[in-house]
Amino acid sequence: MIDSLITQIETELTNQKNGYVERVEDLLGQVATLNDPDCIGKLLPFFEDDAEYDELMFSIIHSIENFDDATYVREIGNHLGDFFGHSPRWAVIVHMRILNSAPTLTAYSEQIKSLTDQERLTVRNVLQAVRQKDAKFYSACDSLIATL
Repeated sequence: MIDSLITQIETELTNQKNGYVERVEDLLGQVATLNDPDCIGKLLPFFEDDAEYDELMFSIIHSIENFDDATYVREIGNHLGDFFGHSPRWAVIVHMRILNSAPTLTAYSEQIKSLTDQERLTVRNVLQAVRQKDAKFYSACDSLIATL
């Protein structure tokens, strides 16, 4: 079921026919009702730094944030290399949202302890990008970077 919905989202985003934003948002709602953590990794490739509608990117964020914090940050961590590689802007925005939520930040700080060296390097790079984007995140980023 989830793969069918993901394929439909991909088709809508590729074709971008009139009304596609509403159809993608409806499909995201259907994905969310499945409550399948695999959807996080399957939705991350749809982030586009030059997307026509930021609102659609935020709809994806809202869909993946519906999971409990441990699941959410685990899946972000598992896919961060590819995510940051193809959409650094949105990877940074997702991390800013993680940093803005104390419970999510706590879960993330636990999650990064189990990452490989390469994954930790990617987290470091993302956190450094967050620091460059907004000074209010210096402290949280520095604390996380110190644990890597």
